[in-house]
Amino acid sequence: MQWVKDSIKGLKAYNTNQRPFRIKLDANEGKNILFRDIISQGLRFEEDFYINYYPDNDAAKLREELGNYVGVNHENIMVGNGSSELIELVIKTFVDKGETIMSFVPSFSMYQIFSQIHSARFAGVERNEDFTVDIDLLIKRAKEINPKLILLCNPNNPTGSLIDKKDIKKLLENTDSLVVVDEAYIEFAESSIAREALKYNNLIVLRTLSKALGLAAIRLGYAIACDEIIEVLNCVRVPYNLNAITQYIGVLALKNKEKIHDYVEEVKKEREFLYDELSKLPFTVYKSYANFVLIKSDIEDLAEKLEAQGILIRSFSGDMKQYYRITVGDRSENLELIKSLKEIVNDEKK
Repeated sequence: MQWVKDSIKGLKAYNTNQRPFRIKLDANEGKNILFRDIISQGLRFEEDFYINYYPDNDAAKLREELGNYVGVNHENIMVGNGSSELIELVIKTFVDKGETIMSFVPSFSMYQIFSQIHSARFAGVERNEDFTVDIDLLIKRAKEINPKLILLCNPNNPTGSLIDKKDIKKLLENTDSLVVVDEAYIEFAESSIAREALKYNNLIVLRTLSKALGLAAIRLGYAIACDEIIEVLNCVRVPYNLNAITQYIGVLALKNKEKIHDYVEEVKKEREFLYDELSKLPFTVYKSYANFVLIKSDIEDLAEKLEAQGILIRSFSGDMKQYYRITVGDRSENLELIKSLKEIVNDEKK
């Protein structure tokens, strides 16, 4: 098409696979731990909830609850339509055409895609062979290239690896770049830097309710940063960017800290179980601090073979071909997965 701008020519749409399944372990979704009866009981809104009015542009009640949940001042929080909206908002706000965005690779694919859409250069810094990182290498490259923005997914998707908080602080104190730490999976790990975001004028922390709270469908993410950064982002943010129903559900969900904590502990336990069981099979299994485990397998079309048995996992292409990301399920799902994998492995030996 003649009107399409050059930066997005050749870009492919983000297509999700709508496939039948009996066990879904391909998208890192959390379990529905907070609204199990929503279908039968529906949502009960307060009397002052008006569907015909625009939502609260400031999302005041939601930001208050988020502040209580994280332990930061609500004035230093901005909410968005999923953390993906906030990633793009940061790029729109701070990165001009031709400027450089840097990240470790492999990482969340949308970092590179948003860079391309907004005509920025993307510079990837390779991870170690085991997908851990060398923060000194990143600092060295940053000093050479001088990126406007550095994006860190922590824990990282799709590898599950974690950067220690002290290394993030080292980066913040040794770079002139704006640093975004994407903590979508941080509840399943340690080392969050969210409570220290206000100490730095070059740090933005992104979080989401999609994973540990099991609310991927409502698309709710949030950013934590110093006053000046939040003020600038609000100048660029689309008015009424978060609908009233999402705000309402978010407030209800965040009041259930005990349920969230219990679910996170369950995932951690099942993650270790899954890691141990996968390690008994002829796969390379990588240590994970998220709600998924990454493996490498020499079995051709492993994901397709599992799909034939009604189990979905995530496969990759290019440099990540033969790697597979498996969401941590509950015990029954994990046992079914392992059973199917053992059958596939045995079939390969015949």
